[in-house]
Amino acid sequence: MCSDYMNMVYGQLYKEMIMGEFKGTSATGDLTVALSNDELHILINLVEQLLELLGERNFTHHYQSDDPFAQLMAAQLMSMEPLSAPEDPVLNRLLPNAYADPDAADEFRKFTEPRLRQIKQQHLMYLREQLVFPVDHELPKADISISDAQQWLLALNDLRLALAVRLEVETDTFEKFELMPDSEPKKSLLAVYFWLGGIQEKLLDHL
Repeated sequence: MCSDYMNMVYGQLYKEMIMGEFKGTSATGDLTVALSNDELHILINLVEQLLELLGERNFTHHYQSDDPFAQLMAAQLMSMEPLSAPEDPVLNRLLPNAYADPDAADEFRKFTEPRLRQIKQQHLMYLREQLVFPVDHELPKADISISDAQQWLLALNDLRLALAVRLEVETDTFEKFELMPDSEPKKSLLAVYFWLGGIQEKLLDHL
């Protein structure tokens, strides 16, 4: 499954990865994206890990796998307990303080964080629901109908933010990525980060 993905060519060639073949537009209501089996597994794994980090547990995991790449992704994203919002850097990025003053920030968070978590969980669950059937049936490729492009974009954005925090992405990360040897474990994860960016960009082009 995902282990073959680790052998893909990286560097500048990451742009040649499939990145989803989009057809139609959101405006005409016929928007679809074609994803390979590897892409489907990678995407649902990330979605489920972030859902758990946000405190959502009402689903069956797909990322418990002997595949080394799946384990590597899980180790990066699930490095802390799901509900440790103040301490976890990913949750601090996704659920930031509204005020610099700690007391004011805590008071504001008390009233807003539960709803914000719920909204982010809803976007991710929407994305997950569209991936479950092709993943469970191990389809070699699937045309996913995107009925709500905005939810896709918001979910993908949160996934990229989470990976950016865990992988310590900076302005020069792509240049460093190009110079990394293929044997560097972090390179495959960065390839996923850039792949998600490609999906976002293509989706925006088809709105």
